[in-house]
Amino acid sequence: MRVLARLVCTLLPLVVFLPSCSPPASSPVADVPQTSTNSDTAISIHLELGYPHDADTTDDFLVVRPQYVASFSYKRNTPNWVSWNLNSDWFGDVPRYEGNFIVDPMLPESFYHPDHNDYTNSGYDRGHMVRSEERTKTPEDNRSTFYMTNIIPQRPDLNRGVWLDFERYCESLCKDSLKQLFIVAGPVFSTPQPTIIGQHIAVPDSCFKIVVVLDRGQKRSSVTATTPVIAVMMPNRDGVRKDDWTLYRSTIDDIEARTGYDFLNDIAPSIQALIEAK
Repeated sequence: MRVLARLVCTLLPLVVFLPSCSPPASSPVADVPQTSTNSDTAISIHLELGYPHDADTTDDFLVVRPQYVASFSYKRNTPNWVSWNLNSDWFGDVPRYEGNFIVDPMLPESFYHPDHNDYTNSGYDRGHMVRSEERTKTPEDNRSTFYMTNIIPQRPDLNRGVWLDFERYCESLCKDSLKQLFIVAGPVFSTPQPTIIGQHIAVPDSCFKIVVVLDRGQKRSSVTATTPVIAVMMPNRDGVRKDDWTLYRSTIDDIEARTGYDFLNDIAPSIQALIEAK
């Protein structure tokens, strides 16, 4: 995966369209471009521990921003995953963006473009993967978290309850313990025909988050078999608002089995095997 990252970096900051295998005949997309970017630094920052991938690369459109990297699924119209770096430098005092959630202009014209109204009166929140509060250094940082490629449908009890509690715990690690986090989060779909809201938005039955905890200034080379790793898998349903987030601790191995994605693949395999089983 380091080879892929270096290859992408050499092409930045151009918008890169890398054709892949054709999607199934039933797909509305004839030829799927693979990458769109407006940053020449995001790959090294937000994919420091690896580029998550699965067996079907045709459904991974990479959106690269200075604030995070997202893999978007044109089949489900949600991110497959979002990956980002988090430390106290990302927090500031910029107020929360107040407009509607934003159609992402980086998506190809041939894709369906999720918008704010797809979620209206659906019973689901517009659930951030990169939390708005985690990007409050500048107005543009905060606004970037409202692009629909950073959003999945979450039940209010999840989004405003136990998921938020875990987000606040991550914030405390950065601010109070001066840690640097490398995070990947996304939806989990257990059935091939999930519930649909709006025009074409698939609803996940669970949501995952993987957090690798390092000291400030540390990166991939500092990861060892004893590096703290927190993995959670939370059900996307009512009744979980007041649950303790630790009830939903999982392992990266389990999340990989449920999603089909390989995470942290730029870490030495011997170390990766140990921390993913924690």
